[in-house]
Amino acid sequence: MKKITFNAPLNHKAYSYEPMQIEVEKIIPLYGKRFEQMRDHPLEDAPEIIENRDLMYMEGNTAHCILFLDANGNDGILVEAEGSDYARKSEFISNARAIIEANDITAGERQLHAELKAMADRISEFSHTGQTHFTFEEMLGDGNIKAMMIQAVAEMLDRRDDLTEVRDHYLGIAGQADFTVTAKPAQEMKLYCPLEIQAEPQIYETDWDAPYEDDLEVIPSSCACGCENEINAAIQKYSEPNENYRGLMIYYDEDSPINEKIISAFPSVEVRNGELVGVLTCQITEPLTESEMSEFKDWWTGQCSDGWSEGFEQREIKTDAFGTIYVSFWNPSDSWQIEAEMTDMTDTADIEEEESFDMGGISM
Repeated sequence: MKKITFNAPLNHKAYSYEPMQIEVEKIIPLYGKRFEQMRDHPLEDAPEIIENRDLMYMEGNTAHCILFLDANGNDGILVEAEGSDYARKSEFISNARAIIEANDITAGERQLHAELKAMADRISEFSHTGQTHFTFEEMLGDGNIKAMMIQAVAEMLDRRDDLTEVRDHYLGIAGQADFTVTAKPAQEMKLYCPLEIQAEPQIYETDWDAPYEDDLEVIPSSCACGCENEINAAIQKYSEPNENYRGLMIYYDEDSPINEKIISAFPSVEVRNGELVGVLTCQITEPLTESEMSEFKDWWTGQCSDGWSEGFEQREIKTDAFGTIYVSFWNPSDSWQIEAEMTDMTDTADIEEEESFDMGGISM
């Protein structure tokens, strides 16, 4: 037997393991060193706990908790803070990800799994009689795999937070829709950041006036407003075919709740307050919490400094005003920052009305 290995605490001379009813109100992934910090110092104040205090409470013998999940591993920390800013009641949960995945399996998936297992059992049984070749149809039995799959998909869709209505009306009729799905109305959120725009040197009349061959001339953002369309055309050309619908969100952590809240995220440039700035335009189904906004801001900062923008800034962009230019969404100065702005897209009459509030240093 292969040895089983996992992380778990061991209590010294434990006298009881009496459990209580637990209801997990929310699962929050923790990234980088954050999970280790909470695991090793559970009595320290945590912004994720402060933000979700109202979700943690006792009700009879039931504890309503938050499960903090190691985004880079499998373990978790279960917390009922009792109104505190730290994990006043907590438990380390070994292999919490497997528990979450098991809980996410729908009745349709279990039925489908049972049918597939029965098929494997039949094939194994017949193989011992000398039969070596099998077809799917022969081993299928009486189960309707397509109906089971449609039921399972409908149940998965019904659990999503970005949809308001899901109906499964499979009748087995060719050309007839099997699902009716209504998405939540979207809002638009934009993240703005400064640009660094550089141009290849112009031709000078005398050699001593010319810059060094490798030098690039910095173009102020206020002077580059006329290049908006040319830069956006270059961004569109730089995009990959698989980014057509969701944009850069296809690269986001699929296990993060943010992935369901943000439908799409497309980079571009636009003129704002007389300057050409970088913008990430997002379609969202509901506003992000403070910690989610901080997480998403950190992710976009990484895309600007080391990810998407790092490749884009090396591409030549031909412009009428400045010749060949290079555009980066990042610069290492202290003035570089991200500002967020949201517009309610559900009421087109108020599409120009913007709501702003301060969120942890982010203007929103």
